[in-house]
Amino acid sequence: ALGSDAVAAIHGYRLEVVDEARSRGLTLRPVPTGAGSDPIDVRLVFADGPGGLLTGQVLTWGPARGWSIARSVADAAPRYLAGPLARPVELVPTPAEVLDRVVSGRRGSTVPPLDVELDDEPAAIRRLLGFATARRGRSHVDTLSLSA
Repeated sequence: ALGSDAVAAIHGYRLEVVDEARSRGLTLRPVPTGAGSDPIDVRLVFADGPGGLLTGQVLTWGPARGWSIARSVADAAPRYLAGPLARPVELVPTPAEVLDRVVSGRRGSTVPPLDVELDDEPAAIRRLLGFATARRGRSHVDTLSLSA
């Protein structure tokens, strides 16, 4: 249970990852989701970037599995940035750590994190909730909506 600030925190986390990508010359856009999608899941697609190596690849985050990357929206075999023995805090890497992994070409594990919950480690929850607080202090208009 992530609490009442979960959606705001995850929205802030997503925006921080998008901002980090932009600072590296990459563009991440929201992937359209269906009516039954969970508002706390993040799905972003690389629209362009240096050399186009990541174009079309989909970056996904969820509280149970952390970040994963797939070659396309239809790819049924994503690679998980946190492996099967991950600790809760590894499900919430910093935006720089997410982009470092993705840009480096290290594809990650084919096995998702197993038996790990964010609320098992207070540092993981604090890190995630910190993204809600950080976004409140910003003055620019966010280009991604909560439903994207």
